[in-house]
Amino acid sequence: MIYAIGLDSDRTFCHFVNYAESRGVEVQVINLREVIQNGDWRLALPDDNQSWISCSSQKYVLNPHGSYYCRLIDLSTVQSDVQDAMRWKSLLAALCCWLEHIPGKVINRPGAGANNFSKPLHEFHLKSLGFQVADSVTSSNPEVLTEFANAGLTIVKTTSGVRADSRLVKSEEFLDFHPDAGPVHLQRYIKGADVRAHVVGDRVHAELIKCPQVDYRHFHEEAEYIEWELPEALHQKIINATAALGLKFAGWDFKVTDSLEYWCLEVNPMPGYDGYDIRADGKITDSLLALLTEDIAGNSISWYTESSNEIFSEQIVASEQCNDICSVIHSLREFWIKRGNSPKFFYTLGTASYLDFLNQPNFSKDYYTIAHEYNLLLELHLGWLYKLIKEYLEQTLINPVRYKPDAALPGFHIWQDSNLITKPNATTHFDLQYRNLKWDEGKLDTINTISFTLPIKLPKSGGGLNVWDFNYINDYSQAIAGDVEFLKRFRTKTFHNYKVGEIVLHSGHTLHQIAPTTYIYPDDERITLQGHGLFCDGQWLLYW
Repeated sequence: MIYAIGLDSDRTFCHFVNYAESRGVEVQVINLREVIQNGDWRLALPDDNQSWISCSSQKYVLNPHGSYYCRLIDLSTVQSDVQDAMRWKSLLAALCCWLEHIPGKVINRPGAGANNFSKPLHEFHLKSLGFQVADSVTSSNPEVLTEFANAGLTIVKTTSGVRADSRLVKSEEFLDFHPDAGPVHLQRYIKGADVRAHVVGDRVHAELIKCPQVDYRHFHEEAEYIEWELPEALHQKIINATAALGLKFAGWDFKVTDSLEYWCLEVNPMPGYDGYDIRADGKITDSLLALLTEDIAGNSISWYTESSNEIFSEQIVASEQCNDICSVIHSLREFWIKRGNSPKFFYTLGTASYLDFLNQPNFSKDYYTIAHEYNLLLELHLGWLYKLIKEYLEQTLINPVRYKPDAALPGFHIWQDSNLITKPNATTHFDLQYRNLKWDEGKLDTINTISFTLPIKLPKSGGGLNVWDFNYINDYSQAIAGDVEFLKRFRTKTFHNYKVGEIVLHSGHTLHQIAPTTYIYPDDERITLQGHGLFCDGQWLLYW
């Protein structure tokens, strides 16, 4: 899901939201004005996965691993009520800090490109990045300003990041200038057409604007707009510079002369891009949505939110490697643990908290003792696999991952031949076994949990997971013994198909069940690696 945070009176913000919704993209809109008037907020640093913002009776849980499009506009200075002004300042300060530090995708982080709020500093940075920037001066001295204006065509620009019109200025305007009215920022005027280039990640959308006026933004009827392609070197340069400034989305302004020299005016970290986008048939917003929703290694994944019912899967082990793992598991047959009784039973290679805290009669040792013994065995024979899973989850969950030191490593379920489940009568359950374990590591977050399955071998007719839109967190009051089996009849069931080597990741709080195999062939097997994780003090702890 994409979170859009901004103002209902901001034309650019409304354009993004409306366009995204017209494309069928789910957007959670948070109107800052409503939050100030009828809401509240809790934003934690470091984030504890329990941050939220509320408007009236609606509470929006903020996923720190989510995707955010933000236009944070501070209206504190236009409030007639002092308390409202302070709420604006407090909310914007809290949001800026929170968005600066969360691991998710943010367009744009509040501190990125902040030098734009001081035009002299901003122009210095543009020069340091290798762009051609017109000479300028910032001063409260009327003689300095007069001298600069006398040397050639000059424009006056805002000194800060506040939007203001640019215009030509003459030296005589400073004859009666008083230093108390300054400082003033002057820049040498470059004659030529304007170019606005929007950079979205590694995509560039450029437009050439021909206008007889100095500032075309308020003379649309006199301007001619042409889709434009930047020189290849400049195209790549602004992509690199945007990233170097810590931005994912930026609006670059240039002047291009008749001899095709490009002079950089500024790079805007919060561009009002709606007019350009309308002329571009929505291509800029399409690029923004692609950037916010695409799954790239090292970035957050879109399925994971508090109390999510989503399932995410990705291939991480090749089929040949799965064959090798299967061979190792068979070579360790003497260590398989029989679970259940005839005629239907299965095996595990490893100890599982959901089974081994039940004090079953065929176990004389406790979970922690058994876990230690099996961990040594699994690490010895399949250490590379556990390393692969840890590294993958760290990339996917954007936080450190480690195996809980005193708990069992993720282990294997093994179903064979006639013991395979062929009817939908496997136990439906939530993964709540973290309640059985001892947790001494620190503050636990029992809201943000994960469960994962890595199929190693599947029956010839396939295998998978049945999932209901019944979440333990959302439906806690109903998720009590005796009610689940009845209530699931009124919920939607979906089937998630397993593929060998493709890890399947979900919250564990969604009601789920091993899906039956439709037909059993001779020598069929279902072997899956099973594991869980709990978020604790900024890291994920894995166990079984």
